This record gives sequence, structure tokens and C-alpha cells, in this order.
Amino acid sequence: MTYEEAIRYLYGLINYEKINFSYSDLKLERMRELVNRLGNPQNDFPIILVAGTKGKGSTSYFLERIFLAWGRRCGFYTKPHLLTFRERIRLGGSLIPPADLASLVEKVKPVVEEMKNSPWGKPTYFEVSVALAFLYFSLNKVEIAVVEVGLGGRLDATNVCEPQLTVITPVSFDHTDILGDTLSAIAREKAGILRRGTKLILSPQEKEAREAILEEAEEKGSPVVEMTKECQWQILSREKNGSLFSFSVKNWGEGLSHLSFLGDHQVINLLTALLAVREWGLSFNRQKLEKALENLCWPGRIQVLSAEPLVIFDVAHNQASFSQLLDTLTNFLGVEKAVFLLGFLEGKDYEGIAKQLKGFAYQAFLTSPLNPKAVLPQVVSPYLEKEDVNWEIVKDPFQAKKLAAQFARDKGLPLVVAGSFYLAKIFAEQLLLPMEEVKLC
Repeated sequence: MTYEEAIRYLYGLINYEKINFSYSDLKLERMRELVNRLGNPQNDFPIILVAGTKGKGSTSYFLERIFLAWGRRCGFYTKPHLLTFRERIRLGGSLIPPADLASLVEKVKPVVEEMKNSPWGKPTYFEVSVALAFLYFSLNKVEIAVVEVGLGGRLDATNVCEPQLTVITPVSFDHTDILGDTLSAIAREKAGILRRGTKLILSPQEKEAREAILEEAEEKGSPVVEMTKECQWQILSREKNGSLFSFSVKNWGEGLSHLSFLGDHQVINLLTALLAVREWGLSFNRQKLEKALENLCWPGRIQVLSAEPLVIFDVAHNQASFSQLLDTLTNFLGVEKAVFLLGFLEGKDYEGIAKQLKGFAYQAFLTSPLNPKAVLPQVVSPYLEKEDVNWEIVKDPFQAKKLAAQFARDKGLPLVVAGSFYLAKIFAEQLLLPMEEVKLC
């Protein structure tokens, strides 16, 4: 099987991303059957399972960087990807090679097809993706795997593993049509990854979410280590090249560090990761930590694509993440007004996002992300109009990019692109990622 054939097969499995579905349709029994038929590779290595609404990807990335700097053979599973499926499965800091992915898909395909007529039904795209990661990590004998949870936690395909440590990053409103319309309900879904006797590292949370998670942890017998009680930090400066901050992790280490990622929230994500590795048993080492923070690259997270004119791409897609984005634009880059290019998938909090943009967005260009679940721009525009945000619809995202960029240049304002991971392809050449799939699929 060639790499191209493997990718086409995987994308041919996409079903739940194209249609509306109930969260209950995600069946762990089917995922358990899939990994069982593959020899349960998820049991061959220790796992840190990371859930949350905001910051779970960045926190997972920091964990990968730290384990690698400490000399551990680390696997990392994340989703979604920006340009290539290979971003989802990493080993030693590198994306899975095309030939290795093709070989894995060739091995897994017969099992997937055999299950089509089984009581469990054919595995989904996401379930197969997770199974491929588990199999890859097993075959390559990783010492530790950092696994980012996809949707929710309780019924997510990643939850078939038995993690040695769990992490929940900040919980906020997202996927409310699936996970629930209260912070408590969403938090309880995230807490579905907890295990009796397995520690939970808990990032700072809203009161309602924190109470729900602590209740679930007590009921399940999962010890909780809260970042706000174990860590202290102070951000000393905020500049366009990142932040300088002091930190202390109780009974582990302290120091002064520079983080090239923009945003106060990234310092919190990093400290959450440091607390997790303390609980894992890594000893503090100043030189290794500095190595972990060198040459960071995590595309799409308030990423400056161009300094002149200023163009920023961020995958923010709910009210909380837009709030972080706007705060970071102001505090790190001195931006108080910007032109926005926005595209969303279905089911997002358009009203909440529009409220965040009020007074900040000089003009918004609405387009359609490159995904079957993209919402029509006409659905979003009334929310912007209600908040007195000027808007224009340009359905083709590539054309929207050109028009928005020209408008921003004419007005002498920054261009901010946000709303979805699936806007990434319009900036493919600037994201420092492999582009083999940009024209393939």
C-alpha cells in the first residue's frame, strides 16, 4: 500500500464528521473490540491521558518536549491535524514517516473491514486513527506516550487505554450540543478519563467545572493534584517574542524562564505539564528544561505568520479561546483593533464569539473552512451584526484571504485569522509543516 492509498483509505472512513450524530453513538465497546483484534497495543507502554477544552494540545506538546529533553523515548498522539494526517502521530518529536503510516494502515485495514459486519459495526475514522497511534507506539517500544483526548473524554476512543496519569486542562463551553450546555455537564464528560487510584493533574478551572471534576474524582477514588495549589508563577514581561516569567513547582524546582509562545495561558499550560512530570517522577534539571523550551513549534496557536504586515493565525473556536486571543493580541503585540478572517464549523458559540469581537474587530470577513461540517457564513453574520461588527461574506476561503489581507493593508491594521483548524490550508506554505496532502485530498 502506498502512502497516497493509505490516506485515501483513512479519509474514506470519515463519517461522523460529515453528519450530525449523538454522543451516545460513540461506542467504547467498538473501540475496545478494534484494539483487542490488534492485540491491545495500548497496554504495551505507559500513557498520560490529557483532556480539557482549552490548552490540552499545547499542554500535551509541552509534555512531549519535556520527556524528550529528559531523554525519554516519547510518543505523542494529537488531533486534529492542520495539513497532514501524519501530525497526529509523533515519535521522538518527529511526525510518523509516510512509509510507516502506509504499512500500519495496510496492517489495520483487514481488521477494520472484518468488523463491518460484526455486532459492533465498522470503526470510525477517529477510532482507527487512535488505534494506529497505539500500534505505532507499541511497535516502536516507546517509554511513555502522551495521548490527547478528542471529544469529551468519557466515550472518546482514547479512553480505552489505562493511563498511569491523567490531566484535565481548563474546561469551557464547546460542543455544547453534544457534551451538555452547562460547565458542570461538560466537566463531568471530561472527568470520564479518571481512574481509581490514578492521579489527576488539574489545571485552573472555573468554579462550576472544578467542583464537578472534584466530585467525580472523589467518587472514582482518583487523587487530585491541583496546579493552583502546587505552583506559583509571575509573568514579568510580555513582548512580541514571548514572555519572561518566574515559577516555582512545590517539591520540584523553581527558576526564571522565557517562553516563546504568546499568551499568559501558555505559561499555565507549561506549568501544568511541569507538575505532571513531577508526579511522573522526573527530577528537576534546569538545563534540560531550557532545552525543552528551545525552538518550540506548535502551529496555529496565536502564530505570527508575518510581522510586516502583521498576520496572526489561531485555532480559537469558542468564546473562551477568543477571549484569550484578544487579550494576547493586546498584551503581547499591542493590537487594539484588527481585521478578522473567520470561519467556523457547526455548533459553535457564535453569539459569545461575536460579543468578544465587539469593539475589537474593525471588519470581519466570513468564509467557509475546508470541512464538510463548515457552517454557512450567513448563519454567523446576524450575531456579528447584533454586536455592531461590520462583516462581509466571501465563501471561498482562498479568495477571502486575498480580500481580507488587502483590506487590512489598506487600513494599516493587523489581519487575524481564527475560528477553525480547517482554515490552515489557506496558509499552507507558512505553517512549516509537510504539505504532501494539500493537493492530494
